[in-house]
Amino acid sequence: MKKFVAMLCVAGLLTGCAVSGEKKTDEVKPEAPAQTEETKEETAKPEEKTETAAETENEGDEQVMPENFRELFAIEAEGIDYLSVEGIEVPEGTAISMIGKDSASGFWKRVKAGAEQAVTDINEALGYTGNAKVKLTYDAPSKENVSEQIDIIDQMLDKNPDALIVGYVDVNSGKTQLELAESNGVPVFAVDSSIQNSLIETETKTDNYKAAAEAADRLCEAIGDSGEVALLVHSSETETGIEREKGFREEIEQNHPNVQIIDTTYVNQDERSAEEIVAAVMAEHPELKAYFGTNDNVTRVLAAVVSKFALEGQTVLAAGFDTSAKLVQAVKDGTLTGIMGQDAFGMGYACAVSALRSIAGLDNASVIEPGYYWINAENADDSVTQMLTYK
Repeated sequence: MKKFVAMLCVAGLLTGCAVSGEKKTDEVKPEAPAQTEETKEETAKPEEKTETAAETENEGDEQVMPENFRELFAIEAEGIDYLSVEGIEVPEGTAISMIGKDSASGFWKRVKAGAEQAVTDINEALGYTGNAKVKLTYDAPSKENVSEQIDIIDQMLDKNPDALIVGYVDVNSGKTQLELAESNGVPVFAVDSSIQNSLIETETKTDNYKAAAEAADRLCEAIGDSGEVALLVHSSETETGIEREKGFREEIEQNHPNVQIIDTTYVNQDERSAEEIVAAVMAEHPELKAYFGTNDNVTRVLAAVVSKFALEGQTVLAAGFDTSAKLVQAVKDGTLTGIMGQDAFGMGYACAVSALRSIAGLDNASVIEPGYYWINAENADDSVTQMLTYK
C-alpha cells in the first residue's frame, strides 16, 4: 500500500477504505477522461498547436495545482519525492518538449497541467523570469493517431530540446526517434504509456496491470462472484490497453473460477463503432452480468448503451477506467458500478520533475507510479475523488 493511502485512511477521508493484503487497497497514487472536445483546425501546422507553460493562460482549474494536493497525494520512488522541485538546479532557458496521446482528451489536458505546474514551480524556485524561464512545449495528435504522433516527435526533436517526454500511442513505434534523440544528447522519458526500449530513462505511469486486477476483483464482487462478463479494450497497440486487459483477465482466471469472460473486443481493430460493439455483445449474451471498459472513451459508451438496455429489462453492471466528470457523475447516478481512477495531474508533475532532475544531473527512479483509486458510490464525493476528477 502506498504511503498517502494510509494517510487518507487515518484521516478518515475515505469512506469504507478497506485493507486486506494487496486486495481492495483503494490504492491511489491515483484512465477514460472526460473528453473536452477541443478540435484543432485540420490545416493547422504543428508549430501552431504547441503551447508553452510560460506563455499560455490557465484554462480554468486544469492548470493549477488543487489546494491540499500534496497533502493527499504522495509520489515517491527510490526515496525521491516527485511532487517537489526542491534541490533541482537547471540552466536558464531550459526547454522540455512533451507529447501526449490525444489532443482532445481531458485526461491528457490534466497530465499537461501537472507538467506545467512543475515548470512553474521550478521557475519560482530558481527565480527565473522572462527569457530565463524554463519552458515546456506540449503537443498531441488527434484521436491517438500514430503517424501524426511520430511527425510531432520529429518536429520536437528538430528544436533540440533539453528533454523529451512522450506518452506513446503504439508500443511498436518510436525506436528511430529514440535513437535520434540519443545521438543528439536528448534524454527521453515516458508518461502514461511507454514502449520497451532501454533508451527511455524513466517511465511515469499507473501500474495498469494491478489497477485492472483490482477493478476485476471489485466487479466480480458486485456480481456475486459468478456469471458472464465482457471486456471492451480501447486499443491493443498501446501499453495501457495491453496491461489493463492482461490484469483484468488474469485476475478473473486465477481467482474467480465461477466468472467467465465471454467476449473481448479491441475497438482499434474493429470496423464497428464502440456503441455497435457493445449493443451486439449484449444482444448476443442475454445472461451477461457485467461489462468493463479500459479507458474513458469506451467506459462512457458502456454507460450509455447499458442504460438503454436497462430500459428494455436487461440489467448489466458496467465499470471502467478514468475519472472524467461524466464518469464520476455516472457512478453517483448508479449508471456505473465503479471506475478506476488515476492521478493524471500528479503523473504530469512527476514526469516533468524526472526530466528536470536528469537535466540537473540528479539520479532518477526507473519507474514512477502515481497510483490508482477505485471509486464507487461510497466514495464518489470524497476529497480524493474530487481532486482526481477532470473536465
